[in-house]
Amino acid sequence: MRIPTDDNSATLHALFPTLVYQANLDDHAAHKAAFAADLEDFQFQPESGDGGKHFAGEYHGKILLHQEQSLRPFFELLSTHVAKYLRVLGMKPEFFQMQCLKTWFVLCEPGGDEADALLPHNHSCSDISWVYYVDVPDDCPAIRFHAAQRLNTAPFESAFHYDWKHDEKSAVSTINWWNSQAWSIHPKTGDLMIFPGHQLHSVDSNHTNTKRISVAGDIALVLKEEFTNLEFGRTAAKHWLTLGLDGDG
Repeated sequence: MRIPTDDNSATLHALFPTLVYQANLDDHAAHKAAFAADLEDFQFQPESGDGGKHFAGEYHGKILLHQEQSLRPFFELLSTHVAKYLRVLGMKPEFFQMQCLKTWFVLCEPGGDEADALLPHNHSCSDISWVYYVDVPDDCPAIRFHAAQRLNTAPFESAFHYDWKHDEKSAVSTINWWNSQAWSIHPKTGDLMIFPGHQLHSVDSNHTNTKRISVAGDIALVLKEEFTNLEFGRTAAKHWLTLGLDGDG
């Protein structure tokens, strides 16, 4: 992407960007009601036997929300947004089917401390990951995306210093998208976020007085059944041969 400088004296080339898609969904009230109806069957206690807390249903085995018939309208809408995301990336959605691998609630109780933050992680099993914010406080803590590599600042790491408290001791005037190693987005209720499955991300603890309810999921892009003559992509599941790895075949 080419961006002119403020005085138009030069051109900046933004290389290798990461694309995060954010949209506020229509008919959120209906989707919220559908998820609320399934919450009882898919909720969990965050405390685990090891003394820690796990706020994602994935840890507790509650990962099959996408199989609920009542949520079919939401997932059909999700597929239209995934198709839009792929088109922005220059891809042809008509080659693929969207396979929902896992879908789970993320339930963050109010009044959390720093220990309750979701640490940087990715969803490496998926091509695309997404989050839908079912019911979150107005001052909802951010989802933070992390750069896996320091592309711009690495060559002069010793000189790149930003002092949050003392501007006169800072060699960096501002944190922006050219030099930041992390970028935060504050979602609103009804927002859908779509991003690459390999993208590192984290979530701040819920320091508000309101419970934060979101749904996360992983998607695989699988070629449609008729595409068996291509040198890329996963073929449709009907073409697979499945064998066990326990020695019994």
